[in-house]
Amino acid sequence: MQTQYPTRPDRPESTGRERAPRHAGPGNSRPGTPRITITENALKYIREQRESLGLPVKGLRVNAIPRSALRAAYSMRFVPAEEPESPTDSIQSFEGLDLYIAPDSAPYLEGATIDFVFRLIGSELKVLAPLRKSDTPDGRIAAKVQQVLDEVVNPSLGTHGGGAELIDYRDGVVFLELTGGCQGCSMADSTLKNGIETSIRDKVPEIREVRDVTQHANGRNPFYR
Repeated sequence: MQTQYPTRPDRPESTGRERAPRHAGPGNSRPGTPRITITENALKYIREQRESLGLPVKGLRVNAIPRSALRAAYSMRFVPAEEPESPTDSIQSFEGLDLYIAPDSAPYLEGATIDFVFRLIGSELKVLAPLRKSDTPDGRIAAKVQQVLDEVVNPSLGTHGGGAELIDYRDGVVFLELTGGCQGCSMADSTLKNGIETSIRDKVPEIREVRDVTQHANGRNPFYR
C-alpha cells in the first residue's frame, strides 16, 4: 500500500535579489535525514526546467553514487507526479520544491549544497558536498589536501576552465579527477606532476604520490587538444 505523507505548505517565493542558500523546511524527517541547503540560483534554474517540461512534477530526486569512503558522484532527476513515494525516503521542502533522498544516498549528502555553478565552460546544476570520514586520521589528511585544492590548485586551474576534485586518499596516495578544461587536455599529465602534486606535497608532507583517475577520453572541452 502506498504510504501517504502530510501536506507540506509552500513558503512565499522571494521577490528580492538575494543569493543566500535556502535551508530545508519541515518535510518528512527521519533519523539520518541529511542537512541540505539550496541556493537561490539553483532554485530558479530548477523551477525554469520544471516549467519547460510541461508535465506534472512533484519534486527532485537526488542520488549519491559512492566512489570512495570520502566522495560520491551525484545525479538529479525530476520525480513525476504519478511516481509512488517510497516509505524509506526522506523528503525535504524548499519553497515549493521537494527533494527526495533515499537512505543509501543520505550519508553522502550531509552538509551538501545544491547550486547552479557558473563556469567558463559548462555551467551546471551541481551538488557540492563536504568530504566524509573527516573525523578519522585519513579523513583529516584528506581535508588538508582539499584545502590545498580549494586555495591553491583550483583557482589556478580555473583560469582556463579546469579543476581538480579529490576522489580518495589511501596510505599516502591521493586520487584526483581533473574536470572541465583539464579533462582530456594534452598537458594534463604535466599539470598533475609539475603543478598539482608539487603544491599538495609541499603543504601536506604525509602525501607521497598523486594519481590521476580521470576518464580523459570523455573530455568535452579540453584546454589543449
